[in-house]
Amino acid sequence: MIRHLYVHTPFCAKICPYCAFYVHQGGAGAQREFVAALREEWRRAREEFPLDLETIYFGGGTPSILSAELFSELAEELEISTKRSLQTACHPELVEGSVPPAFFQKSRTDPSTPLRSAQDDGPKKNREFTFEVNPATVTPEKAAAWRAAGVNRISLGAQSFDAEMLKLLGRQHAPEDIAETCALLRKQGFDNINIDLMFALPGQSEAKWDETLRAALACAPKHLSAYALTYEEDTPFFDRLQKGEYRQDEAREIAMFERTREVLGAAGLVDYEISNFALPGFESRHNLAYWRGADYLGLGPSACSTIGGRRWRNVPDTKAYAERIARGESVRGELEDLDAATRTKERIMFGLRMREGVLRAEFGGDAAQLDQLAALGLAFEKEGRVRLTARGQLVADSVAGMFV
Repeated sequence: MIRHLYVHTPFCAKICPYCAFYVHQGGAGAQREFVAALREEWRRAREEFPLDLETIYFGGGTPSILSAELFSELAEELEISTKRSLQTACHPELVEGSVPPAFFQKSRTDPSTPLRSAQDDGPKKNREFTFEVNPATVTPEKAAAWRAAGVNRISLGAQSFDAEMLKLLGRQHAPEDIAETCALLRKQGFDNINIDLMFALPGQSEAKWDETLRAALACAPKHLSAYALTYEEDTPFFDRLQKGEYRQDEAREIAMFERTREVLGAAGLVDYEISNFALPGFESRHNLAYWRGADYLGLGPSACSTIGGRRWRNVPDTKAYAERIARGESVRGELEDLDAATRTKERIMFGLRMREGVLRAEFGGDAAQLDQLAALGLAFEKEGRVRLTARGQLVADSVAGMFV
């Protein structure tokens, strides 16, 4: 049974110079053609796979660039009912006036307790439906359409609250637009809001990053994602790095990362994954499913799916995607067969980035490497789970690479 759905919306009003995702510009006609093709791909998926969705995630690109009318058409096709997702943003026990369960009280201070997920809460009590939003593309009409369709979690691509950094990143919104967008969304009934931020940007000082963190907290998000800038190939930022116009500063990046944990932790947001912080009960259930190795279905151009022992990527070309759909052809391109060992290595790679860690049994015969990590102060084992120390988190990718 497939319980997790990702929908890729490739359109952006402007292509950001750091972005390596499959995205492009496109007007109303191209967007309508895309939605028509996506609706047909969904019809095919319903016939091919057993589906019982617990999480839905619209990413991109900029899903919020779609008009309220187009989104509503798509949501109707997806058969998303408000009855199944509008009671609370995540867990029913966290409605206003209730007391968080003892588990969540413990999770604030005890990293040994595995986080709960959608699978722990019973069948479809509270489907999580996340929608990525650019502050420059939100209107009351669109927000009302998202809410009516059952969206109950917003991921806001703020990236920075500093005007200079926003200009550098090619973002179209101003710092004040972020708080105004949060207010608009709450007026439409959205309480579960994530804010995406980026640090270690060219020319960004530690003081400026601290100001961005505090400005983000002033918006009272339930979740915050903070990622260090990655210079991806085939992007203008990578080209400038290669030319020496930009440079990476590991010491500054580490200082910003540690400051992030300090500031957000003091505000009650738990680092349940190295780059993701949430108030207890507001962790991204969709992302947790990815990181724990659950199967998922991806729709749209360039979207990936992992089902059973197979992973595939849809053709990364919106026009070709729509044409193939119209001809009744498959849109699947790259195909990879996954054996059990590969799936285990992926669970280790992602699991080591999480506060809950990885079951010791997943490591098989790698006991010597685990002992080495423990001796170096990078990892520890408790109650049958292996976790990274604070020091280990600073080199998480290198540690994970030992087991991949």
